Amino acid sequence: MPDPEGVWHSMSFSQRQPVPRIGVVIPYFQRTPRLLHRALTSVAAQQYRPVEVVIVDDGSPRTAAEELTAELRNSFSRVTVVRQVNRGVAAARNAGLDALGADVTAVALLDSDDCWKPTHLRNAAAALEAGADFFFSNTKSADETTDVLSRHPLRDQLRSSAPVQAAVPHLVRWSGGVAALFVRGTVFHTSAVVFRRALMPEVRFPVDFLRAGEDQVAFWNLLCRAAVIMACTEPTVMAAARGGVGIWRNSTFGSPAHLERLADEIKWRRYMLTAPSPRSMLTTRDRQLVRSAIAARRNSALDSVLHLLLQRQSPLSEMRYLFRSDPLCAASWCAYLPRVLYRKARRLADSGRFAN
Repeated sequence: MPDPEGVWHSMSFSQRQPVPRIGVVIPYFQRTPRLLHRALTSVAAQQYRPVEVVIVDDGSPRTAAEELTAELRNSFSRVTVVRQVNRGVAAARNAGLDALGADVTAVALLDSDDCWKPTHLRNAAAALEAGADFFFSNTKSADETTDVLSRHPLRDQLRSSAPVQAAVPHLVRWSGGVAALFVRGTVFHTSAVVFRRALMPEVRFPVDFLRAGEDQVAFWNLLCRAAVIMACTEPTVMAAARGGVGIWRNSTFGSPAHLERLADEIKWRRYMLTAPSPRSMLTTRDRQLVRSAIAARRNSALDSVLHLLLQRQSPLSEMRYLFRSDPLCAASWCAYLPRVLYRKARRLADSGRFAN
């Protein structure tokens, strides 16, 4: 294991916190071979090594044992495999949190179809030792030319944030408030997060979300308790393009699962408005943005339903899930439907006029 003292020797003694003992939690459900192997290989290559890796095999068609070679197992100080019946990614992360040893002081999350650059945990450890409670890094997907931060409205504010006085480039302290990290779309990927365990020992990912939002709820609760938030603006997380579970990517417009995803996205944003802490976290403008995002997703859900019906598909179960998650959705459709029908009628009229 590399000597951590060589990474942070430039910080004053008063700034330094105990060297973090990082545990990695990896939920696993895959049909495609070698994805978990790739993720674990990236963990084994970290310049700052974790004290424990917990893999939760969530009833995966390809078992974790097939991917965890003897060579990889020997690369870690401690590796634990938890196998359970399929209960979803939130339940798998919770089982991983429960399985971590008592000596682990910080938790790093990694989805099994993502991987890290070798500097990822080094940067996270530097942030935690410098006083951070919550750390996240920039992310880049394999099928995109730009990283997440470059496309986000917060890019200039994050890149101009106060640099941390440590021998780690691109490490900054965030001072823009918790709500700003969420209201225009979450700025960080789940696999980019490392947090101090003592921040919220009882943190859980809600299991009543199917396709989105469960990680944002957990991160919101963590960040509301965080005194210091730090970020790395350089992408050190490589997100999967295709081939993984693809819960989000496989629920795009035109699929019944799209309605479930929209339901979860609405439910998460309603949580921001109604959870005990938001009234002190959200400004009036923030609340307007959240409500606008909810309205846009309700409208998108109606567009999706009409599309599916035209394709002679029956998304009844997905609609029931949507209405349970957002009882006001049906009422909003009553106002939006006339506009949709009017647009469609105009398009038909225009196409008939051009044809003549």
